[in-house]
Amino acid sequence: MNPEAQEYLNKILAKEPETLTIDEIRFLRARRSYLKNSQLEEYQSVLETKPPVKEPVKKRNAKA
Repeated sequence: MNPEAQEYLNKILAKEPETLTIDEIRFLRARRSYLKNSQLEEYQSVLETKPPVKEPVKKRNAKA
């Protein structure tokens, strides 16, 4: 990992998981292989990739 990426990763790991932004979560997920087991456990809640919950599309009543 380049020094800039390592520095950014360290800044992310200094934060609480619930305070991370979407971009920080994406960065962390992309670099999860660099994390120690203890870090994987601590950030497990943001590292899990769950599909978004989608509501069914409501059909409009079409008037001809």
